[in-house]
Amino acid sequence: MRALLCEPMAEPAVINIEDDLFALQRLLGNHVDIADDFMEPIAVAFNEEDRQPGIGNVFFFCDSKGNLRHSISGKILVLGIKNDLPCSLTDEQVKRLSRIFHSSVIYLPMRDEREQSYISMSKKEVKPHERTGR
Repeated sequence: MRALLCEPMAEPAVINIEDDLFALQRLLGNHVDIADDFMEPIAVAFNEEDRQPGIGNVFFFCDSKGNLRHSISGKILVLGIKNDLPCSLTDEQVKRLSRIFHSSVIYLPMRDEREQSYISMSKKEVKPHERTGR
């Protein structure tokens, strides 16, 4: 599948990568994590150990209001998403995202935190004492 390989302060590169975990691990390291809370159908794969940035260059992911949502140091891989599964980026996505990921601060619309907490609350198991208030 076609994806964007990005590193802070470098030009994004369009690469073809196999659609499996081992290919992601060879590229990013053993502890692959994925951020997929964007409004558009994309996901960002990265090494979990890079979530707590240390010294060096960092990607800062902010929502459209400027609130920091993720900070990741090191390489990231931008993938398309279709039916909750990774897929190739379209030509349009490659052009647009290449411009966006050239910067270290990424502003993308993300799912609202209130929406996420509502979803998690609606899936919460209700205990018998919570129904009656006792």
